[in-house]
Amino acid sequence: MTIALRELLRRPGRFVPVVAALSLLVLLLVVLGGFLDGLTLDQTGAIRAQGEVAFVTTAEAELLPNVSQVPQELRQEIARIDTVAQVGGISRITTTPSVGDSDELVDVVVYGYELASGRLPAPPSNGEAIIDRRLTAVVTDVSDGDTLRLGPQELKVTVAGFVDDATEGAPTVWVPLTRWRTLGSQAAPASPLAEQGEELLVLVPAEGATVADVVDDVSRAVPTAAVGTIDDVIATLPAASQQAATFQGIIGAAFFVSLFVVGPFFVLLTLERLRLYAVLKAIGGRTADLLAGLAAQAVGIAVVSLLIGGLLAFALTSVLPPDLPVRVLPSRLAILAVGTVVTAVAGALG
Repeated sequence: MTIALRELLRRPGRFVPVVAALSLLVLLLVVLGGFLDGLTLDQTGAIRAQGEVAFVTTAEAELLPNVSQVPQELRQEIARIDTVAQVGGISRITTTPSVGDSDELVDVVVYGYELASGRLPAPPSNGEAIIDRRLTAVVTDVSDGDTLRLGPQELKVTVAGFVDDATEGAPTVWVPLTRWRTLGSQAAPASPLAEQGEELLVLVPAEGATVADVVDDVSRAVPTAAVGTIDDVIATLPAASQQAATFQGIIGAAFFVSLFVVGPFFVLLTLERLRLYAVLKAIGGRTADLLAGLAAQAVGIAVVSLLIGGLLAFALTSVLPPDLPVRVLPSRLAILAVGTVVTAVAGALG
Protein backbone atom coordinates (compact mmCIF):
# COMPACT_ATOMS: atom_id res chain seq x y z
CA MET A 1 0.00 0.00 0.00
CA THR A 2 2.86 2.37 0.81
CA ILE A 3 4.41 1.90 -2.63
CA ALA A 4 1.05 2.56 -4.29
CA LEU A 5 0.48 5.78 -2.36
CA ARG A 6 4.01 6.99 -3.11
CA GLU A 7 3.39 6.38 -6.80
CA LEU A 8 0.18 8.40 -6.56
CA LEU A 9 2.10 11.31 -5.01
CA ARG A 10 5.24 11.14 -7.16
CA ARG A 11 3.60 10.52 -10.53
CA PRO A 12 0.22 12.30 -10.36
CA GLY A 13 0.27 13.03 -14.07
CA ARG A 14 -0.53 9.46 -15.03
CA PHE A 15 -3.73 9.63 -12.98
CA VAL A 16 -4.98 12.90 -14.51
CA PRO A 17 -7.27 11.32 -17.15
CA VAL A 18 -9.22 9.18 -14.68
CA VAL A 19 -9.39 12.05 -12.15
CA ALA A 20 -10.76 14.38 -14.84
CA ALA A 21 -13.39 11.86 -15.92
CA LEU A 22 -14.46 11.09 -12.36
CA SER A 23 -14.59 14.81 -11.50
CA LEU A 24 -17.04 15.39 -14.33
CA LEU A 25 -19.14 12.46 -13.12
CA VAL A 26 -19.12 13.91 -9.59
CA LEU A 27 -20.21 17.25 -11.03
CA LEU A 28 -23.08 15.51 -12.80
CA LEU A 29 -24.06 13.55 -9.68
CA VAL A 30 -24.08 16.60 -7.40
CA VAL A 31 -26.15 18.66 -9.83
CA LEU A 32 -28.62 15.81 -10.39
CA GLY A 33 -28.86 15.23 -6.65
CA GLY A 34 -29.42 18.95 -6.14
CA PHE A 35 -32.27 18.93 -8.65
CA LEU A 36 -33.80 15.83 -7.06
CA ASP A 37 -33.71 17.28 -3.54
CA GLY A 38 -34.81 20.71 -4.73
CA LEU A 39 -37.80 19.36 -6.63
CA THR A 40 -38.78 17.06 -3.76
CA LEU A 41 -38.58 19.84 -1.18
CA ASP A 42 -40.42 22.19 -3.52
CA GLN A 43 -43.30 19.72 -3.92
CA THR A 44 -43.54 18.78 -0.24
CA GLY A 45 -43.03 22.04 1.67
CA ALA A 46 -46.68 22.34 2.69
CA ILE A 47 -46.69 18.85 4.24
CA ARG A 48 -43.34 19.37 5.96
CA ALA A 49 -44.59 22.68 7.38
CA GLN A 50 -46.97 20.74 9.63
CA GLY A 51 -44.09 19.67 11.88
CA GLU A 52 -43.67 16.41 13.80
CA VAL A 53 -47.21 15.09 13.51
CA ALA A 54 -49.09 12.09 12.18
CA PHE A 55 -51.47 12.34 9.23
CA VAL A 56 -54.78 10.62 8.61
CA THR A 57 -56.90 10.03 5.53
CA THR A 58 -59.68 7.56 4.94
CA ALA A 59 -58.47 3.99 4.48
CA GLU A 60 -59.50 4.06 0.80
CA ALA A 61 -57.34 7.12 0.11
CA GLU A 62 -54.21 5.42 1.53
CA LEU A 63 -52.69 8.77 2.65
CA LEU A 64 -53.11 10.35 -0.80
CA PRO A 65 -54.51 13.80 0.06
CA ASN A 66 -56.29 14.73 -3.15
CA VAL A 67 -58.62 11.69 -3.06
CA SER A 68 -59.45 11.88 0.63
CA GLN A 69 -62.44 13.27 2.48
CA VAL A 70 -62.26 12.58 6.20
CA PRO A 71 -65.76 12.61 7.76
CA GLN A 72 -66.44 14.24 11.11
CA GLU A 73 -67.31 10.87 12.68
CA LEU A 74 -63.82 9.57 11.93
CA ARG A 75 -62.28 12.73 13.36
CA GLN A 76 -64.24 12.39 16.59
CA GLU A 77 -63.26 8.74 16.94
CA ILE A 78 -59.56 9.56 16.58
CA ALA A 79 -59.78 12.48 19.04
CA ARG A 80 -60.71 10.02 21.81
CA ILE A 81 -57.38 8.12 21.56
CA ASP A 82 -55.14 8.81 24.57
CA THR A 83 -51.90 9.41 22.64
CA VAL A 84 -53.54 12.11 20.49
CA ALA A 85 -53.41 15.59 22.07
CA GLN A 86 -54.86 17.64 19.21
CA VAL A 87 -56.63 16.96 15.94
CA GLY A 88 -56.65 19.56 13.18
CA GLY A 89 -57.89 19.50 9.61
CA ILE A 90 -56.20 20.74 6.45
CA SER A 91 -57.64 21.05 2.95
CA ARG A 92 -56.36 22.72 -0.18
CA ILE A 93 -57.46 24.13 -3.51
CA THR A 94 -55.53 25.65 -6.43
CA THR A 95 -56.55 29.11 -7.57
CA THR A 96 -55.08 32.46 -8.66
CA PRO A 97 -54.50 35.56 -6.54
CA SER A 98 -54.29 39.22 -7.50
CA VAL A 99 -52.99 42.20 -5.56
CA GLY A 100 -54.24 45.76 -5.86
CA ASP A 101 -54.56 46.81 -9.50
CA SER A 102 -52.04 44.22 -10.66
CA ASP A 103 -52.97 41.96 -13.56
CA GLU A 104 -50.29 39.39 -12.65
CA LEU A 105 -51.78 35.91 -12.49
CA VAL A 106 -50.06 32.89 -11.00
CA ASP A 107 -51.30 29.63 -9.56
CA VAL A 108 -51.22 29.31 -5.79
CA VAL A 109 -52.36 26.52 -3.51
CA VAL A 110 -54.69 27.85 -0.82
CA TYR A 111 -54.65 25.80 2.38
CA GLY A 112 -57.25 25.86 5.09
CA TYR A 113 -55.77 24.79 8.41
CA GLU A 114 -56.51 24.75 12.14
CA LEU A 115 -53.28 24.10 14.06
CA ALA A 116 -50.02 25.99 14.45
CA SER A 117 -46.68 24.21 14.01
CA GLY A 118 -43.04 25.08 14.43
CA ARG A 119 -43.15 26.83 11.06
CA LEU A 120 -46.79 27.85 10.68
CA PRO A 121 -48.25 30.41 13.08
CA ALA A 122 -51.69 29.94 14.57
CA PRO A 123 -54.42 30.47 11.98
CA PRO A 124 -55.09 34.19 11.53
CA SER A 125 -58.47 35.81 11.87
CA ASN A 126 -61.14 34.97 9.31
CA GLY A 127 -60.28 37.80 6.94
CA GLU A 128 -56.51 37.30 7.00
CA ALA A 129 -53.95 34.98 5.43
CA ILE A 130 -50.40 33.78 5.93
CA ILE A 131 -48.57 33.67 2.62
CA ASP A 132 -45.61 31.70 1.38
CA ARG A 133 -42.67 34.08 1.01
CA ARG A 134 -41.99 32.64 -2.43
CA LEU A 135 -45.16 34.35 -3.63
CA THR A 136 -43.43 37.70 -3.16
CA ALA A 137 -40.95 36.69 -5.87
CA VAL A 138 -43.75 35.84 -8.29
CA VAL A 139 -46.37 38.50 -7.58
CA THR A 140 -44.48 41.73 -7.05
CA ASP A 141 -45.05 44.23 -4.26
CA VAL A 142 -46.81 41.88 -1.85
CA SER A 143 -46.23 43.03 1.71
CA ASP A 144 -47.76 42.78 5.16
CA GLY A 145 -51.20 44.39 5.23
CA ASP A 146 -51.86 44.07 1.50
CA THR A 147 -55.15 42.64 0.28
CA LEU A 148 -55.18 39.49 -1.85
CA ARG A 149 -58.16 38.61 -4.02
CA LEU A 150 -58.53 34.85 -4.34
CA GLY A 151 -60.54 32.77 -6.76
CA PRO A 152 -63.17 33.59 -9.35
CA GLN A 153 -65.27 35.57 -6.85
CA GLU A 154 -62.17 37.51 -5.69
CA LEU A 155 -62.50 36.58 -2.03
CA LYS A 156 -60.53 39.22 -0.12
CA VAL A 157 -57.96 38.36 2.55
CA THR A 158 -55.37 40.59 4.20
CA VAL A 159 -51.73 39.46 4.40
CA ALA A 160 -51.02 38.93 8.10
CA GLY A 161 -47.62 37.24 7.93
CA PHE A 162 -45.25 35.05 5.98
CA VAL A 163 -44.07 31.44 6.06
CA ASP A 164 -40.87 30.06 4.51
CA ASP A 165 -40.35 26.79 2.64
CA ALA A 166 -44.03 25.85 2.43
CA THR A 167 -44.43 25.41 -1.31
CA GLU A 168 -46.34 22.68 -3.13
CA GLY A 169 -44.86 23.14 -6.56
CA ALA A 170 -46.53 26.57 -6.45
CA PRO A 171 -46.55 29.15 -3.64
CA THR A 172 -49.08 28.60 -0.88
CA VAL A 173 -51.58 30.80 0.95
CA TRP A 174 -52.76 29.76 4.42
CA VAL A 175 -56.17 30.76 5.73
CA PRO A 176 -58.44 29.50 8.55
CA LEU A 177 -60.34 26.39 7.54
CA THR A 178 -63.68 28.21 7.86
CA ARG A 179 -62.50 30.86 5.41
CA TRP A 180 -61.18 28.15 3.11
CA ARG A 181 -64.65 26.59 2.95
CA THR A 182 -66.03 29.88 1.66
CA LEU A 183 -63.39 29.92 -1.06
CA GLY A 184 -63.96 26.24 -1.80
CA SER A 185 -67.70 26.70 -2.16
CA GLN A 186 -67.04 29.47 -4.72
CA ALA A 187 -64.28 27.77 -6.70
CA ALA A 188 -65.59 24.19 -6.52
CA PRO A 189 -69.19 24.22 -5.30
CA ALA A 190 -69.64 20.54 -6.16
CA SER A 191 -66.84 19.45 -3.82
CA PRO A 192 -68.09 17.90 -0.57
CA LEU A 193 -65.11 19.47 1.22
CA ALA A 194 -66.72 22.87 0.71
CA GLU A 195 -69.33 21.89 3.31
CA GLN A 196 -67.65 19.49 5.75
CA GLY A 197 -64.72 17.14 6.22
CA GLU A 198 -61.06 17.66 5.44
CA GLU A 199 -58.53 16.14 3.08
CA LEU A 200 -56.11 15.35 5.88
CA LEU A 201 -56.19 15.25 9.63
CA VAL A 202 -53.10 16.39 11.53
CA LEU A 203 -52.55 14.56 14.83
CA VAL A 204 -50.34 16.13 17.50
CA PRO A 205 -48.94 13.53 19.94
CA ALA A 206 -49.84 13.86 23.60
CA GLU A 207 -47.13 14.63 26.14
CA GLY A 208 -44.84 11.63 26.48
CA ALA A 209 -46.03 10.07 23.23
CA THR A 210 -44.28 10.02 19.87
CA VAL A 211 -45.53 10.16 16.31
CA ALA A 212 -44.83 6.44 16.04
CA ASP A 213 -47.04 5.82 19.11
CA VAL A 214 -49.86 7.79 17.50
CA VAL A 215 -49.52 5.89 14.22
CA ASP A 216 -49.62 2.53 16.04
CA ASP A 217 -52.56 3.42 18.28
CA VAL A 218 -54.71 4.91 15.52
CA SER A 219 -53.95 1.99 13.19
CA ARG A 220 -55.16 -0.47 15.81
CA ALA A 221 -58.16 1.49 17.09
CA VAL A 222 -59.54 2.92 13.82
CA PRO A 223 -59.43 0.44 10.90
CA THR A 224 -61.32 2.87 8.65
CA ALA A 225 -58.39 5.33 8.77
CA ALA A 226 -55.03 5.35 6.99
CA VAL A 227 -52.41 6.90 9.27
CA GLY A 228 -48.74 7.65 8.69
CA THR A 229 -45.83 10.00 9.13
CA ILE A 230 -44.67 12.90 6.96
CA ASP A 231 -42.45 10.51 4.98
CA ASP A 232 -45.40 8.18 4.41
CA VAL A 233 -47.53 11.00 2.99
CA ILE A 234 -44.70 12.29 0.80
CA ALA A 235 -44.20 8.78 -0.59
CA THR A 236 -47.80 8.80 -1.88
CA LEU A 237 -47.47 12.09 -3.76
CA PRO A 238 -47.22 11.20 -7.48
CA ALA A 239 -45.04 14.18 -8.43
CA ALA A 240 -42.49 13.54 -5.69
CA SER A 241 -42.32 9.76 -6.19
CA GLN A 242 -42.06 9.98 -9.98
CA GLN A 243 -39.34 12.62 -9.81
CA ALA A 244 -37.41 10.58 -7.25
CA ALA A 245 -37.62 7.42 -9.37
CA THR A 246 -36.44 9.25 -12.50
CA PHE A 247 -33.51 11.05 -10.92
CA GLN A 248 -32.42 8.05 -8.84
CA GLY A 249 -32.36 5.98 -12.02
CA ILE A 250 -30.14 8.55 -13.72
CA ILE A 251 -27.86 8.78 -10.67
CA GLY A 252 -27.58 4.98 -10.55
CA ALA A 253 -26.68 4.92 -14.25
CA ALA A 254 -23.96 7.54 -13.63
CA PHE A 255 -22.44 5.37 -10.90
CA PHE A 256 -22.54 2.40 -13.29
CA VAL A 257 -20.72 4.45 -15.93
CA SER A 258 -18.03 5.33 -13.38
CA LEU A 259 -17.18 1.61 -13.14
CA PHE A 260 -16.26 1.69 -16.82
CA VAL A 261 -14.14 4.78 -16.24
CA VAL A 262 -12.10 3.44 -13.33
CA GLY A 263 -12.01 -0.24 -14.30
CA PRO A 264 -10.24 -0.05 -17.70
CA PHE A 265 -7.78 2.52 -16.33
CA PHE A 266 -6.61 0.19 -13.57
CA VAL A 267 -6.54 -2.77 -15.97
CA LEU A 268 -4.07 -0.89 -18.16
CA LEU A 269 -2.15 0.25 -15.09
CA THR A 270 -1.90 -3.33 -13.87
CA LEU A 271 -0.64 -4.54 -17.24
CA GLU A 272 2.09 -1.89 -17.10
CA ARG A 273 3.13 -3.13 -13.64
CA LEU A 274 3.28 -6.86 -14.32
CA ARG A 275 7.07 -6.98 -13.99
CA LEU A 276 6.96 -4.91 -10.80
CA TYR A 277 4.30 -7.18 -9.33
CA ALA A 278 6.38 -10.24 -10.28
CA VAL A 279 9.37 -8.80 -8.40
CA LEU A 280 7.25 -7.96 -5.37
CA LYS A 281 5.79 -11.48 -5.32
CA ALA A 282 9.30 -12.96 -5.62
CA ILE A 283 10.51 -11.11 -2.51
CA GLY A 284 7.51 -12.20 -0.47
CA GLY A 285 4.80 -9.67 -1.34
CA ARG A 286 1.27 -10.91 -0.78
CA THR A 287 -1.58 -10.62 -3.24
CA ALA A 288 -3.63 -8.93 -0.53
CA ASP A 289 -0.98 -6.20 -0.26
CA LEU A 290 -1.09 -5.59 -4.01
CA LEU A 291 -4.87 -5.38 -3.96
CA ALA A 292 -4.73 -3.04 -0.96
CA GLY A 293 -2.40 -0.78 -2.96
CA LEU A 294 -4.87 -0.64 -5.86
CA ALA A 295 -7.70 0.11 -3.46
CA ALA A 296 -5.69 2.88 -1.78
CA GLN A 297 -4.99 4.50 -5.14
CA ALA A 298 -8.68 4.24 -6.06
CA VAL A 299 -9.66 5.92 -2.79
CA GLY A 300 -7.12 8.69 -3.37
CA ILE A 301 -8.40 9.24 -6.91
CA ALA A 302 -12.01 9.28 -5.68
CA VAL A 303 -11.25 11.83 -2.93
CA VAL A 304 -9.45 14.19 -5.31
CA SER A 305 -12.26 13.80 -7.85
CA LEU A 306 -14.85 14.55 -5.17
CA LEU A 307 -13.05 17.76 -4.21
CA ILE A 308 -12.69 18.95 -7.79
CA GLY A 309 -16.15 17.86 -8.89
CA GLY A 310 -17.75 19.30 -5.74
CA LEU A 311 -16.10 22.69 -6.28
CA LEU A 312 -17.22 22.71 -9.92
CA ALA A 313 -20.77 21.80 -8.87
CA PHE A 314 -20.97 24.58 -6.29
CA ALA A 315 -19.62 27.05 -8.83
CA LEU A 316 -22.23 25.94 -11.37
CA THR A 317 -25.19 25.96 -8.96
CA SER A 318 -24.24 29.41 -7.69
CA VAL A 319 -24.83 30.93 -11.14
CA LEU A 320 -28.06 29.07 -11.92
CA PRO A 321 -31.26 31.17 -11.99
CA PRO A 322 -32.76 31.45 -8.48
CA ASP A 323 -36.13 30.10 -9.64
CA LEU A 324 -34.57 26.71 -10.45
CA PRO A 325 -35.26 24.34 -7.52
CA VAL A 326 -31.69 23.17 -6.86
CA ARG A 327 -30.70 22.41 -3.26
CA VAL A 328 -27.45 20.64 -2.46
CA LEU A 329 -28.05 18.97 0.90
CA PRO A 330 -25.24 17.66 3.16
CA SER A 331 -26.96 14.27 3.41
CA ARG A 332 -27.02 13.96 -0.38
CA LEU A 333 -23.33 14.92 -0.60
CA ALA A 334 -22.46 12.26 1.97
CA ILE A 335 -24.33 9.58 0.00
CA LEU A 336 -22.67 10.62 -3.26
CA ALA A 337 -19.22 10.70 -1.63
CA VAL A 338 -19.57 7.19 -0.21
CA GLY A 339 -21.01 5.92 -3.49
CA THR A 340 -18.15 7.44 -5.49
CA VAL A 341 -15.46 5.91 -3.26
CA VAL A 342 -17.12 2.49 -3.24
CA THR A 343 -17.59 2.57 -7.02
CA ALA A 344 -13.97 3.61 -7.58
CA VAL A 345 -12.65 0.79 -5.39
CA ALA A 346 -14.99 -1.72 -7.05
CA GLY A 347 -13.80 -0.60 -10.48
CA ALA A 348 -10.15 -0.80 -9.48
CA LEU A 349 -10.44 -4.29 -7.99
CA GLY A 350 -12.85 -5.60 -10.61
